Amino acid sequence: MNYYEIPSLSNIYLEDSYVLSIREGEGSLAFELEAVLTENHPKYKNPQEGEMYCYRKIFLRFLNVDSFEWLDRSFMVYADALGEFDYGNIDSFIGCDGGYELTGDWGRVAIKGQAVDVIIED
Repeated sequence: MNYYEIPSLSNIYLEDSYVLSIREGEGSLAFELEAVLTENHPKYKNPQEGEMYCYRKIFLRFLNVDSFEWLDRSFMVYADALGEFDYGNIDSFIGCDGGYELTGDWGRVAIKGQAVDVIIED
């Protein structure tokens, strides 16, 4: 399963979204993203001047997680032209064996559990 087959992620383009932070909790894992919303997303707005996409801050949360395992951790920090920092993108997000596996410049994590939640900041 690809991430865009999950209803809450179907109108978000992760490959050009930026990871701002990753938060680990008891039974949860959350990615704070500057995310690309596609034109079909209900909160889509025309891109700001000089930008290619509509970006919105979101929290991609995995809830009621049985476990998560870091297969690789690097957390390389990147700075953009404005001096803002991020950890790169989510390069792949696939469903596998009762959960998900995500990879990016920040590392690779295997998550056991199915609950995925997206919160968009206003």
